[in-house]
Amino acid sequence: MNALSSSPGPPAAGAPTGPPGPDAVTVEDLRVHFPRRTGVLRRVTGTARAVDGVSFTVPARSIVTLVGESGSGKTTTGRALVGLSPVVAGRILIEGRPLAGLRADRSLPRVAQIVHQDPYASLNPRMTIGAMIREVVHVHRTVPREKAGARAAELLAQVGLAPELADRYPHELSGGQRQRAAIARALAVEPRFVVCDEIVSALDVSVQGQIVNLLKDLRRDSDVSFLFISHDMSVVRHISDRVVVMYGGRIMESGPCAAVFAEPRHPYTHSLLAAVPVPDPRAPAPGAGVRPRAEPPDPAAPPPGCRFQRACPYATGECRSEPPPPVRVAGTQDHTVACHHHDAPAVRAALTSERTATP
Repeated sequence: MNALSSSPGPPAAGAPTGPPGPDAVTVEDLRVHFPRRTGVLRRVTGTARAVDGVSFTVPARSIVTLVGESGSGKTTTGRALVGLSPVVAGRILIEGRPLAGLRADRSLPRVAQIVHQDPYASLNPRMTIGAMIREVVHVHRTVPREKAGARAAELLAQVGLAPELADRYPHELSGGQRQRAAIARALAVEPRFVVCDEIVSALDVSVQGQIVNLLKDLRRDSDVSFLFISHDMSVVRHISDRVVVMYGGRIMESGPCAAVFAEPRHPYTHSLLAAVPVPDPRAPAPGAGVRPRAEPPDPAAPPPGCRFQRACPYATGECRSEPPPPVRVAGTQDHTVACHHHDAPAVRAALTSERTATP
């Protein structure tokens, strides 16, 4: 496809053909806190709980999407998985190996990589694209030095870039070409796991579709697993095997992409779906009855109980005092939701009517 459709159709297929292996990444009770400093002397006056107890897995050869609005903690989570954010508690395993051990023996860059939102800021403006990739190949010794040029050409072809672009500098490429070059550089070390942090958010819709297809092809044809971070549910629908919905540093809902889109169970998931454009102007937007706050709660002073309570029209006293634990949705194997009332008849009826109502 050349563009991403905004119509609420079924998620795209394209799963890898080989047998699944062990989970590529396992995250258990991850917590990432930052000191909050104020005043001229920058004294620590509090703690911002950017990620506060997050657990999920990235199955081998899959694309798992972290989705949520700005400030939900999804980028901090992704950075923590590649050692770029300080982890104060919890456990991260990459193919069964602790992240701390991978950092200690300096093998983490060979296992996990990240592609940032702005490729121009992450590429060296004084080096050609080919030189950057050859440098990575040489430093990490993925192939003999005399074969570095051939390997760079192979990587450029793998991400859909013409061979002559190897001699160009980042400013001579389009946004989509720069993002492909950043992906090629990340793949140059032959990682097992790649975090893609909002890598299509600044691109035109047609180019978004090309990058989405590229990642799906890489997932299908190689052993790489991806954590795709996004706030755009239209993109999420087309690229994900699994979806993890975050808000206020915690997970609200997670499950297979088809299940989350077909029957979302958390009010916040409905509010995200309300932002997806609907081609028929007469049709109501899914989740139109739930309007989120302009921003997630302050991570330095999160409310007790459910993080979404202030925006949820179904919140009760229990929601305001007790954090809802993630529970498995009845009749499913791996669809979970953190909501005290996700199965209450009144809430189910209200959310269902929002998705099926006609003008």
